Amino acid sequence: MGCVAVGSSLDGTLTVLTWGGRWGSALRDAVSRPFERAAGVRVRHRPHVGLALPPALAGALDDGERPPVDVVWSNAVPALRAAWAGHCLPLDPARMPVLAELRRRARPDGAAGGCVVYPYVVYYVLGYHEEVFPDGPPRSWEVLLDERHRGRVALYPHGNGLHAIAQTMRGGGLDGIPADMEACWDFLGRLRPQVAELEYSVGMEERLRSRRLDLCFRALPNVLEFQAELPVGWSVPDEGTSDTADALWIPRGVPDSVSDVARRYIAFALRPDVQQDWCQRLGVMPVHPEARTPTMLRRSDLPAHADDFRGVLHIPESVKAEHEEEWRKRFADVFG
Repeated sequence: MGCVAVGSSLDGTLTVLTWGGRWGSALRDAVSRPFERAAGVRVRHRPHVGLALPPALAGALDDGERPPVDVVWSNAVPALRAAWAGHCLPLDPARMPVLAELRRRARPDGAAGGCVVYPYVVYYVLGYHEEVFPDGPPRSWEVLLDERHRGRVALYPHGNGLHAIAQTMRGGGLDGIPADMEACWDFLGRLRPQVAELEYSVGMEERLRSRRLDLCFRALPNVLEFQAELPVGWSVPDEGTSDTADALWIPRGVPDSVSDVARRYIAFALRPDVQQDWCQRLGVMPVHPEARTPTMLRRSDLPAHADDFRGVLHIPESVKAEHEEEWRKRFADVFG
């Protein structure tokens, strides 16, 4: 990629909303720094914690003001909700030909497909403290209900990611989501006494180190980060696991001179060579078919590529986005 002409409103800097830890360092090393070298533009990361958009960004979008970031890297759910609200700028295939090269999973259905792209797929796993499981990894999600682990289980806030698993563990079908999810809420009700915390992964290393947690339901990149310093393993239980996608998009209100560079940044992140490096660092499945599957995902119990659903209890991202608030309220009722 040649040098990008930078307008005065950009001031030589592109600001990207990111996460911290393994997530942020992978983006910095695989995408942002190479883009800086290729494009002659400084990339500044603005990290945050959690799936919801930061209040400053959400407020700017609601008020029609200049957003505090130029590129948003977020979970698919807030990205879709932003797109449905008209808060995203279009991703122009004429200026971003790489979009036509991606697997189907990369583009959401409907109007959001014109302004949101999923750069990879994330798989959830069952993380476990190896000292608690000397005989090998747990093979069923039923282990979460084992009395031996009462008060020693961690989930994400609101039970994010767990709904499909909970539904099937009590005999419900995925085709019952979202209309008939009593099986899901029944499993979560049984799980409630087992759960010590409903938190994101920042700081969880200390609770694992002190043996206050036995099991954690996590996105694989989080468990891989734990493994760097702790005796933590992960498994894909025999019943299968769930997945999610993250998104790249440009918030409405970014000036034209900046949005052009933002599109170049997103297109750069979708290149097969960049995808391959980024996804290997994270432990996620790339959406460019020429990017190799990361080493840790080459397993018979996980999909072979982003459009493969082998071993995955999949809920479409659009269904999650549409029912997010409803599910959060029901989860709060169950967990008190």
